Amino acid sequence: MPLRRIIKVLGISPAILYDRIDFIHEQCQIFAGERERGLLDREDLGKRYISTDRQKLIVNWSDRKSRKNTVLLSIASADQITGYLYAANVNFDGEMDSEKVKEEMTKFGDQRLAKPFRRFARVWLPQDWDDAAVRAAASRKGTRRASEEPTELPGELLAAVKDTYDAAQEREDIESGDDPSTATRAPAKGMLLHEQTVMAAHIQFVTRLLQKAEKLRFFVDQESGIRAAILVSVPERVLNRTADAFYVKVLKEFTVDQKKGIVGAAKRRLRKVMSDAGVDEEEASLILALEELSSPTLIGKWGDPWFRHPIADMREPQKGVSWLTDIDEPETDPEKRSDQLRHFARLHLKASLTAVDRFFMQVRRALTVAERGVISASADRRLWFGKNAYNPAVLVKLVEIFRTYFNYCEVGEDGKTPAMRLGLAKGPITAEDIIYYQPPLPPRRRAPPKPAEPKPLPPGVWPAELFDVRKEEPLLTLRREGSETNRAAGLATPSENG
Repeated sequence: MPLRRIIKVLGISPAILYDRIDFIHEQCQIFAGERERGLLDREDLGKRYISTDRQKLIVNWSDRKSRKNTVLLSIASADQITGYLYAANVNFDGEMDSEKVKEEMTKFGDQRLAKPFRRFARVWLPQDWDDAAVRAAASRKGTRRASEEPTELPGELLAAVKDTYDAAQEREDIESGDDPSTATRAPAKGMLLHEQTVMAAHIQFVTRLLQKAEKLRFFVDQESGIRAAILVSVPERVLNRTADAFYVKVLKEFTVDQKKGIVGAAKRRLRKVMSDAGVDEEEASLILALEELSSPTLIGKWGDPWFRHPIADMREPQKGVSWLTDIDEPETDPEKRSDQLRHFARLHLKASLTAVDRFFMQVRRALTVAERGVISASADRRLWFGKNAYNPAVLVKLVEIFRTYFNYCEVGEDGKTPAMRLGLAKGPITAEDIIYYQPPLPPRRRAPPKPAEPKPLPPGVWPAELFDVRKEEPLLTLRREGSETNRAAGLATPSENG
């Protein structure tokens, strides 16, 4: 339901609605954080297969003189087995103000430092955004040469993979994410964050959350920034072969009839292998995968080997896969080499973005502020979104609220929520339980006792420890020691008192 409709139906003011959104967002963070903190010490996580992708979220223009949308980029990671959304992070900080940042940059001499070492390196200043958009537009004017390399990938899929590599090569920084566009603008309130920073922080968060997992397998969108983020976040795990990353490129821009034709052809090919080899569907899929792995297509500046996925469905009719961390030495023993190749084939067959794309699809359907736009009537054909947010901060909070609802309240066909499958909940959680959730108080700890301070003794009284019942000491010795004790305490001795 649109926010304006909610205000009208409930008969409340916009201020009350936004206050309630802030409260629910805070409750969702507290509730999910308390549950997810338990993953840090879980020893039974086993192997986790994670799908990571990005989604564009559009914010309407608020100034008629500058009819440009603000584009937010959300990166999310979902567990393939349980469907649990580990995180969904948007490149926006609503707490920061561009004018104050400019003042602070001048005050601390930020501009004199290289970008990575600046205090505010993570944020986009509006002028920097506009300048980068102009430079990116100029670099895109050059024509791209068509490659004449032989290929085993379908033509449209090959072209999509190559175009993505070419677009990344044209960036000022290949790991920076999507370039700014002259058709968009920086937000009026809050500040955009560099996508490169958000991608790195997102992968760092997910890998630390699953630090006790036996192995981590990332299947990610074809984006150089995500590849760099994984290699920087878990370099030791990549080297000891407990973490891997795969590019996945999916072509979805087909009509329903075209998708049915592609899926039907893939199924006929699979059934033929099953019939010819006399094997079941799983083994036939493995045979097809081994066949594709024997002739990969090398694409891009670094010659990444791409593999055509032999299985097709309506959600992912055509997809290519590239193993980014293939550093294993080939086995020399024929039997071990056969087992090694079959293991590689199984990993490639697991490549999919369906788990995270399911969340993105539900974000579009459940949040009216995240719906796709319609073409405006103006000559420039810009997009206008009738129900979308005008304040990016509201959109960011609603995404996090929906992530919590998706994980703990949405029940699947098996009667379980993603949190139940991951072992973070025993049953579906109601929205009321999240809204009125109160975290448990930390255990009370008794403060350590303070050592007692020695009390000054009255005149003429000597400390008891000076007396030894087993030894009679001379009276003169006791008097002398008693006088020294009193002087240390600032008291007068009997002789000084006269």
